[in-house]
Amino acid sequence: MKSDGYTLLEMVLVIVVIGILATVAAQSMLKTSENERVDTTLREMEAISRAIAGDERLISNGYRCDFGYVGDVGALPPDLDALIANPGGYSTWNGPYFRGGFVENAADYSNDAWGDAYTYAGSVTIQSSGNGSIITRRIANAAADLTSNTVTGFVRDSQGVPPGDAASNITVTLTYPDGAGFVTSSSQSPARSGEFTFASMIPIGIHMIRAIETANDDTVSRYVAVYPALTAIADLRFSSSLFGSGGGGIELVDGSQDFFGGDCEDIEFYIINTSGSPITITSMTLTWTSPEAYYRRVRYDNITVWNQANPRIGSGDQAAFAPQQTIQPGDTARIRVEDFEDEPDDGNNVNMRFTTFTAVFSDGSTFDFTMGNCND
Repeated sequence: MKSDGYTLLEMVLVIVVIGILATVAAQSMLKTSENERVDTTLREMEAISRAIAGDERLISNGYRCDFGYVGDVGALPPDLDALIANPGGYSTWNGPYFRGGFVENAADYSNDAWGDAYTYAGSVTIQSSGNGSIITRRIANAAADLTSNTVTGFVRDSQGVPPGDAASNITVTLTYPDGAGFVTSSSQSPARSGEFTFASMIPIGIHMIRAIETANDDTVSRYVAVYPALTAIADLRFSSSLFGSGGGGIELVDGSQDFFGGDCEDIEFYIINTSGSPITITSMTLTWTSPEAYYRRVRYDNITVWNQANPRIGSGDQAAFAPQQTIQPGDTARIRVEDFEDEPDDGNNVNMRFTTFTAVFSDGSTFDFTMGNCND
């Protein structure tokens, strides 16, 4: 006799299959939901990072124009609330620093996609632990990358002439946020070469730098963009010819002396033309007291200008440049003196650390410099 219905066994099998499919579907949905939470949390942490240190994608006239909380205040925020509300009457605070939905829903910026609070305490990392494991977003490699950068540059007149003796009449001032909600500034006079450096003290951001020449009441100002962990260059040029064509000469670029090579028997230093005219260098004489040593070769930038072995030359001897070299006003050049040995004819290498040299060039320019420890 033919049955028109299902047996109990068949119904049980159908129910089991439906249960299995439902379980698989539920697990798939849970996994998808978990992945979405991870993705959402990563996007939120990226937004928090950019609120703190700025959005590198925002460019104006070829320069980055957004440096976030640190760029305005000069320090990392003490907590995430400081990105939404001024933490203490800071005059430089310019928030809220979030772009998009965080501002409308204040809870979003402090909690991950699982509803747990982000871990942040004024450091360079943000962490989420809502899914049972740690998700970390680094804002920078170190706090100093955001708060302690270097700005350097040169001051020139309208003809590109460095100040020389007039350097003492110039004050270079850099203005920047002090990290406590206010503005501060640092000032210095440039070197005779016009060089100035504000070392390891400047937060990221766009800051005003100004040079004032008091003898002629001339001023030049510009903005400089300071990027994380990079040295910013801010060259300043006055609008008039202040320093003329006289004075100056060949000078040492401060702090440029160094060693190269393996045994500290080779030295290098940089020179700069601080006059207003080109200088042709036909020779250089190095003098030192100790150790007794003789050198073989002199290079000007990448050009060998003197090369003599057997015998080498020593302290007080003149190295005649061939070919002669011309250095333009304001330009720099690297001088390398190579292969110091203890005999004029093929001796042993001599370590030149802590040696004090006097350099005299063919135009009469003279300066002293002392080598440091070659292992530094």
